[in-house]
Amino acid sequence: MAFYDLVASHYDAVAGDSSTEAAFLHDIIERYHGRAATLLDVGCGTGAITAFLADTYQVSGLDISPGMLAVARQKLPTGTPLYLADMSCFQLDAKYDVIICAYQGINHLLGFSSWKSFFGCVYGHLNEGGIFIFDIATVGNLMMMASAGKIVQEFGDNYLLIRVRTSDNLVFDWDIEVYELQRDGRYKLITGLVKTRSFPLDTIRAALRPRFAGIEAFGSNGRAVNSDNQDRIWFACTKPARPLSRSLS
Repeated sequence: MAFYDLVASHYDAVAGDSSTEAAFLHDIIERYHGRAATLLDVGCGTGAITAFLADTYQVSGLDISPGMLAVARQKLPTGTPLYLADMSCFQLDAKYDVIICAYQGINHLLGFSSWKSFFGCVYGHLNEGGIFIFDIATVGNLMMMASAGKIVQEFGDNYLLIRVRTSDNLVFDWDIEVYELQRDGRYKLITGLVKTRSFPLDTIRAALRPRFAGIEAFGSNGRAVNSDNQDRIWFACTKPARPLSRSLS
C-alpha cells in the first residue's frame, strides 16, 4: 500500500513498543507447538515483532509494502528472507512450522473471499502440525473507532491525526494525516486513506474449519471467547496431518 510506504520511517514511533505483543505471540507458539523452528510473519510491516521472534525461530517476513520491508531489513538478521507479496495470494517455495499475522493485518482484506484465500495460502505454506495465529479487530471495535471522532497522537516532533468513518458494506475508512516536522521548522503534510473490514466470529470459524483443527479464539488476556463482544480477538489453529474436508470453498 502506497501510504504505508510514505510513513514507513515513522511507523515504529507511532505503534510503540512491540515487545509485549511479541512476547504474547511467543507464549502462544510455545503452548501450541513447543518444537517449532521456522516462522513466517505475514503482514510483518517494519519487522518489529519478527525481530523479537528471531531470537528463538528462523524467521521470514512478508508484506505488500516495499517501504515497510526496507525498514524491516535494517533490524532483522542478515539474510532473513523478506517477501514482497499480497497476503491473500502469496506463493513461496517454503513451508513453516508457524505462520502469524498480527496487528489486525487481516482486516485490510475487504472481501471475505480474500480472507478465505489467505487461509488457503497459510494452509499451503504450513508444515503438518504447524500452527496458524492471527488477530482481528472486531466490527464492534471498528464501530467504536468510527464514533470516537478525530484521534490526535504526538510522536517526537510530529503529529498523527486519524478519523475513522463507515462506508458501504461495513467497510471502515481511516482518513490519516501525518504532520512531519521539516528542518526549516515547517510541517510537511502526508495524507492517506486506509480501508478495513471485519466479519463475525462464527463466520471466521466456519471458514477455518475445512482446513484447520483445534480452532481456538481468545482475547488479549489469553481467555477463551465465544462471542464478538470483544475489541480484539486472537485465533490459533493447527494444520492436521490429514485434510479435514474436501470442501474448501
